[in-house]
Amino acid sequence: MRSVSSEFEKERAAYNVLKKVLYEDAYSSVELDRALPSVNEASRSAVTAIVYGVLDKSVTLDYVIEKFSKKGKVKNDVAVLLKMGLYEIFYGNSPIYAATDRYVSFAGERFKGIKGFVNAVLRAAPNVKFPDGDDSYALSVRYSRPEWAVKRLINDLGKESALKILSFSADKRTHIRRNALTVSKADFEREITSSDEKSEYSATNKGYYVTRNTLKKLNPTHYTAQSLSSIYAAEAYAEGLSGKIKILDLCAAPGGKAIYLSELLPDSEITACDVHEHRVRLIKAYAARMKSDIKALQNDATVFRKEWANAFDLVVCDVPCTGSGLICSSPDILIGKKESDVAELARLQGKILSVAAEYVKPGGRLAYSTCSLFCEEDEKITDKFLETDKSFQTIGKPIRFFPYDGLDGFYILRMTKG
Repeated sequence: MRSVSSEFEKERAAYNVLKKVLYEDAYSSVELDRALPSVNEASRSAVTAIVYGVLDKSVTLDYVIEKFSKKGKVKNDVAVLLKMGLYEIFYGNSPIYAATDRYVSFAGERFKGIKGFVNAVLRAAPNVKFPDGDDSYALSVRYSRPEWAVKRLINDLGKESALKILSFSADKRTHIRRNALTVSKADFEREITSSDEKSEYSATNKGYYVTRNTLKKLNPTHYTAQSLSSIYAAEAYAEGLSGKIKILDLCAAPGGKAIYLSELLPDSEITACDVHEHRVRLIKAYAARMKSDIKALQNDATVFRKEWANAFDLVVCDVPCTGSGLICSSPDILIGKKESDVAELARLQGKILSVAAEYVKPGGRLAYSTCSLFCEEDEKITDKFLETDKSFQTIGKPIRFFPYDGLDGFYILRMTKG
């Protein structure tokens, strides 16, 4: 058995993470958290950069690989290695010859009989011609997003907005907010500012953008990772509400919005649900860490529960969706997704919304939201619902966030039951 050297430690770690994310439907953040502790600390930032870089440029790298796969599709294992080498050549800091030599050597360690192929692809890659123009195919390759998603963005939002989204570069750091139940604003600010160099963090109006390095130095009960869009969404749900009200969050896992609602509305009684038992456990663990008293319950949001009829002052439907609004901040969000998934999700979203409406008290509120940019998951769902159920009226206009505003894409419509 061939011994495995430590020479390619970071490449080996990045390869294993990418293989799981690209071809086994794993989550990049989860796999990185599992992989990084076994990597030399000095190499961890490089592993993270390779993983997120390859995921971000995956469509473009696929285009390059296809130029050299005339004899058929390149095997997944080999494609992962090629993507890593190509990423270093096109976007890395090493000279082309150095990156090529390193990944050819890594290929020799990893596989038998492919060093020649890998060498040929990596050396020829800089001469590949990329498509010109601004049609959906050219934009897909240029901005490394699936062509079907690019077409939808153009059709739904117009080319100008689509281009602004595709070209936007999101802050790659993690956004966190203070846990008001466990630490004061002043104490948390001192904890942040003493944790690291100023370049490691920056303040927002709701929290801070921080690096992984800063996170390791903070008390885990004093903060939670939560995007600005998620925070603003919870605040929109809660706007104008107070007192001892009952709230139902039907699709709550991992629980961030429900827990923030419990801070915004401390006298409320909140039930947070998910269809899967393991995700209910996530909500419970999250609530325990944040010292929140929300109740977590396993429930299928598509199935009506008679005991909940007309029982809640606010019902939140933050429904499962494509996550297309996260394409700038989570580069793997559309990997493995197909255009047909949009229609399937839309059917699920419509069903959840119809069931949720039955749980709202007369005079109560219903909030529908997605982190999608596609109209089929947003306006088309709520428009159809309002046409069908005349007992609901909208509260103001739909709220939309876009990546080029520095936020994850989000859609929110608030309604009241007459």
